[in-house]
Amino acid sequence: MKKRLLAALLCVTTATGLLAGCGGNGNAESGNANSKNTDNGSANTESGNDVAESDDVEISGKTEFANDKLLNLDPSIIDAYEESAKNATGIDVSINTAPDVAAYKTSIQQSIRSESAPGMFTWWGGYQLQTLVENDLVADLTQVWEDYITPAGVSSDIAEAFTYDGKVYAAPYSILYNVILYNKTVFENAGVEGEPQTFDEFLDACEKIKASGVTPIALKNDAWAGFIWFQALIASYEPQLYQDLCDGTAKYTDERVVEVMNIWQEMLDKGYFTQPIQITDMEKQLANGEIAMMLEPNRELKPLATDYGMVSGETVDTFVLPSMNGDKKIVFFEAAPICVSQASADRDSAMKAMENWYGKDHQNFIYQNIGLANTSTVDVTDVAYKKTLEYASKPDEISLLLRYYENTPEEIRDVVLNELMRFELGDGTVDEVLNAMEEAASAYWTEAK
Repeated sequence: MKKRLLAALLCVTTATGLLAGCGGNGNAESGNANSKNTDNGSANTESGNDVAESDDVEISGKTEFANDKLLNLDPSIIDAYEESAKNATGIDVSINTAPDVAAYKTSIQQSIRSESAPGMFTWWGGYQLQTLVENDLVADLTQVWEDYITPAGVSSDIAEAFTYDGKVYAAPYSILYNVILYNKTVFENAGVEGEPQTFDEFLDACEKIKASGVTPIALKNDAWAGFIWFQALIASYEPQLYQDLCDGTAKYTDERVVEVMNIWQEMLDKGYFTQPIQITDMEKQLANGEIAMMLEPNRELKPLATDYGMVSGETVDTFVLPSMNGDKKIVFFEAAPICVSQASADRDSAMKAMENWYGKDHQNFIYQNIGLANTSTVDVTDVAYKKTLEYASKPDEISLLLRYYENTPEEIRDVVLNELMRFELGDGTVDEVLNAMEEAASAYWTEAK
């Protein structure tokens, strides 16, 4: 099998990677940030790499798919995943999963400039993907999107999260929507009628649930997870404030941020949250009725059903945190990218695999075995999961925003994550954590200017 070798021109812009949702209108309020040209945006134009065709080259017919996502899957599912990928693409895809995030990042960073780099690999969006693009390390997938990915049922809006200077440099490994998953039985027993439609109704539900002897909300103990409720409450207060924090327009010591943090502190003081606990404990306690809610990606519906016997739409369901001030509700999304290594010896096989990666049969396999629905053609049977997909198609009611982890420079983010976890554990006051966060942000943005 032969294929034309295209050398991609990688011209770069700075982008926050927000998208406006399936019916998005492209403005900042709906979550689609404006691109900003960087000084080196035209540097590669002079390198002679602009879509240059070479002689026909033989495709190897194999590629490695490196990732940090599939560690806990049964090996038989990995084997079946490889078989499904081969049937869909005609390429032998070897799936290799790293033992943890740190090891995975190190592995990719050490190999990505060489022929030994995996042909396909998962990464993170926003600033972390931008860094790879700026260094000409990932292939341009724009044509693959136009010819294959969008026609297969992936919304072209999703491509915006991976676009720099008009070119697309990744495709979705997963599109996850972060929503509140709740135990319907706990709600009913506590006298909570229906899903909260205003923030006051949400607080009232928390109070009733607490009075019934159940902790309303679970906090996750992963070191990076402190931002989950921070971003949710900030965006509930004012969506634009969230974006302004991410791009340095607003300060973490802004009086509005202080007000939100005091609201959160009051919720903590009233016992509305658990101490940070492991995700498996969160799942178990939600299923057992020891907690009522957790704010997590919609993929958590699968283990709640398969591991704990919850019934989607009957004993477990989802809703979106209401706005504090009458704005649209906000759903934070994660669009984890799959990239193709520019330097990999298997680059052309990886590009070929990407052409049919989003075929219905393969995507149905991924949904049925991993719980991810990435295209409009997937046969979604889970009632609550399908409901979360519908959230993304209601632009008049709900806006999508890229989650904080990908939407903030790493130098700021890492300090903020530490401080927010300290706050959740009760080891830091509102003023202490916000001052530390602003010190890191101010130093970064001053240097960036």
